[in-house]
Amino acid sequence: MLLALLCGLVSFPVWADDVEGDTDPEEEEAEEKINVGFVLGYVNKQWTSNIRGGHYSENLWGEEGKRLHGIQLGMTYTPTLPMGLGVYTGLIAEIYFSSSKAMGYDEFTEFSLYVPIHANFKLPLSKDVSLRARGGLGLNIACHGGFTNHDAYYWVWEWDDFYGDYHREKKHYELDHLRYGKDGWPKRFNAALEFAVGIEIKNFVLSGGYSWGLTDHQFYKDVPGSSTHQDKLTISLGYEF
Repeated sequence: MLLALLCGLVSFPVWADDVEGDTDPEEEEAEEKINVGFVLGYVNKQWTSNIRGGHYSENLWGEEGKRLHGIQLGMTYTPTLPMGLGVYTGLIAEIYFSSSKAMGYDEFTEFSLYVPIHANFKLPLSKDVSLRARGGLGLNIACHGGFTNHDAYYWVWEWDDFYGDYHREKKHYELDHLRYGKDGWPKRFNAALEFAVGIEIKNFVLSGGYSWGLTDHQFYKDVPGSSTHQDKLTISLGYEF
């Protein structure tokens, strides 16, 4: 028995080499994926308040039923085990643009950072096509938000290298910054429960998802029992290496 065990140990490296040599090149390529990707998407969000049993949804202009629209751009990381279970995370910038006269301003812009912390499941349908489903926690931190009135402006002289001369350029005043956390304004930080589904075709991933806010932004905190939560809809296209 001892002799047989020794023979088995001696022959193991040879057997391992044979197995390594028979590895499918497609499997090796899959194992070499670094699971880092880029994502570009459309996003919109809305604040819904529960006031005395009724629901009121609005954007930052106070317009009922309207949403704030923007884009997403960032990097993702999706390590996945062979059985299809994995993690979806990353660092994604969100930029929102909006225009209205509801507050006497012309435009609003906001820049925020978004970090998803999701469990991810991948179901292969064929060699190049897989279904995906993920869900978990989403964290947003607003870095800047401000209103601009394009009716208020001033003129400056700017040097033009192409023409080699000065020219007058109109500059607009940024009159007001979003007062994060103040009465009637959203908080700078938002946490949400999120769920998304998508399809992967080769290295491209098309997905759509929704988030339900956990943070109470307290738009109407003077009303007893009221609460305000931020919901978000996302449609994105990603490319993973």
